[in-house]
Amino acid sequence: MSKKIDGGFAIVKTLKQLGIKDIFTLAGGHINPIYNACKEEGIRLIDFHHEQGASMAADAYGRVTKSPGVCLVTAGPGLTNVVTGMPGVFLSNSPCIFLSGKSGVEELDRLPLQEIDQENMVRPVTKWAKTVYDTKRLSEYTAQAYKMCTSGRPGPVYLGFPHEVLYDEVDASQLESPQMGTPGNPEITDEDCERFKELLISSSRPVVLTGSGSWYSGAEDSLKEFVEKIKAPIFTLNFGRGVVSDNHENCMGQASPSALNGFKKATSEADLIILLGVRLSLYIGWGRTFNPEAKVIQVDIEAEEIGRNRPADLPILSDISKAIKKLNIIIEDSLDFSKWLTICKEWRDEEWSEVEKLKLNNEKPLHVLRVVKAVEDYFGNEAMLCIDGGDTQAWTDSTYNVDKPGMYVKGGPLGCMGVGVPFALGSKTAFPDRQVVLITGDGAVGMNLMEFETAVKHNLPFICVVCNDQSWGMTKHQHWLTYGEDKTPAGHELPFIKFHEIVKAMGGYGELVEDSKDLIPAPERATKSGLPSLINVITNPNATSAATHAITAMMTRT
Repeated sequence: MSKKIDGGFAIVKTLKQLGIKDIFTLAGGHINPIYNACKEEGIRLIDFHHEQGASMAADAYGRVTKSPGVCLVTAGPGLTNVVTGMPGVFLSNSPCIFLSGKSGVEELDRLPLQEIDQENMVRPVTKWAKTVYDTKRLSEYTAQAYKMCTSGRPGPVYLGFPHEVLYDEVDASQLESPQMGTPGNPEITDEDCERFKELLISSSRPVVLTGSGSWYSGAEDSLKEFVEKIKAPIFTLNFGRGVVSDNHENCMGQASPSALNGFKKATSEADLIILLGVRLSLYIGWGRTFNPEAKVIQVDIEAEEIGRNRPADLPILSDISKAIKKLNIIIEDSLDFSKWLTICKEWRDEEWSEVEKLKLNNEKPLHVLRVVKAVEDYFGNEAMLCIDGGDTQAWTDSTYNVDKPGMYVKGGPLGCMGVGVPFALGSKTAFPDRQVVLITGDGAVGMNLMEFETAVKHNLPFICVVCNDQSWGMTKHQHWLTYGEDKTPAGHELPFIKFHEIVKAMGGYGELVEDSKDLIPAPERATKSGLPSLINVITNPNATSAATHAITAMMTRT
C-alpha cells in the first residue's frame, strides 16, 4: 500500500533529491507542512527575524555555491517582505528559489487572511513564477523551478502554494515524477572563433573585461590561460572578481571608471574591448569611457545583454567557459600585447599610489581605506569578504585585492543597502569552515542588525567591521557636492550607536575601535572569541569616494 504524504513532504522530498540542504526562512501558519517535512527529512531551516534578511542570505548562498539558495516565507506580508531581496537576486543573476504560502483556493476573493495577487507581484523580478493548485503536481513544479533557476543565466524563480495544497495528502505513487534534466548552454561557432581571432590579430591595444558570467560558467582556468597567452590586461567586476586574481600580472583590478587603477585610461585608449559575461551597467560606466573607435567583441549567455548600451562588432551568444576553451586552441602563441600591458600597469600604479597613502594614514578619525588595509593585513586572501553600504562599499570595492573566485560578495545593480549581515550569514551557511568577514557602514548595518541573533542561534560566526561615520555618508556627500556643505538638511546624519554593545547583548562579541593601533588586535580578539562579532570603528565622515563623485555628476549632468 502506497504511503500517504502531504504537500509539504512532496516539496521537501524533491528539494532533498535535488541536493538542497539549507533553507532560509521565517515561520508562518501557511507553510507549517514544509517546516514539519524539513524536520523529518533533515533539511536545515535557518530562521531569520525578518524575511528580507532571509531572501538576501539565499542570494549570497546561491552566488557562492552556484546552486540555488532557497528562501521560504508565508503568505501576504511574508512575501512582500522579500520583494526587496528579489530584484537584487534578479539583477545579480543569483540562482534562488522563493517558496511562499498562499491563501486557500476556496477563500479566493473573499478577503481572507493575507491575500494578495502574489504571482503577478513577483513576476517582474523573477525568471519564472507559478502557483501550484494540485498537490499531485508539487514534485513536478518544484523540479521545474530548480531547472529554470539554474539554466542559462541564473536567476530567481517563485512557487506559491495555497494552504490546502500543502496540507492535503496524496499517495506518494500519485506524485508526478520530476524531470531533472537541464538544457545545454549555447556554444560559440567556428565562424565566430575565426572572426574573434581576426579582430584580435588586427588589434594592438586590447582590453578584456569579465564579470559574473565567467564565475558561473567555471571559466577561471581557461580565462587565465587566455590572458597569459596573449599577454593582455584584464579588469574584473562583481562575481568575476578573483576569477583572475588581482595579484596576477595581467589583472588590473576592478572594472569601473571610479576604480583607481587606470581603468578609464586603458579603456579610452584601447582599440579592442573584449566583454566576457559582463553587463555594461552603471558599475562599468555604461561603456562611456570606451574609445569610440574601438571594436567591441561581446560574449554572453543571454542574447538580451548583447549590444546593450554599446553596439557589438562581434556579438557571440555562448557560455563563457566553452568560448574561451575553444579560442585557446586556435589562437597562436605569437600574439603578444606585453608592451600595451606594461603601459596599463604604469597607469594603474600611478593612480594606486594615492590609494596606498590613504591606506597608511593613521590620523583620527580613521579613513575607510586604513580599515580596509587592516582587514587585508589580518585575514589575507583566505577569508570570504562581504561588503555593504554606500561610500564604505565604494572605497572597499575599488581597492580590495581579490585573490580567489567566489570569495567576494557585494550588492549588485539594485544598490540595496542592508545586505551585508544576511550576505555574511548566507556565505557562512554555505561554507561553515571558512572565515567570513563583512565590511559595512553604520547606516547599512543597522538595517538588519537583529540577524546577529540569528548568527548566534545557528552558530554561524562571522566578523563584521563597521565603518562608523555617523551619517548616511554617500547621500550626504552627494548633497554636499551638489548644493554645498553648508546646506545639508536633516536626514543625512546619524547618532553614534554602540552597535558593539548591542551585539554583545545578543550573545556575540563586540568592540569599539578609535585608534589604528587597535585595528589588528580587535579582529584577533574577535576571532578567538569564536562568536559572531562586530568591531565598531570610528571613521572620517568627510572622506568622499570617487564613486560618489561619479554618481553625483551623472545625476546632476555635470
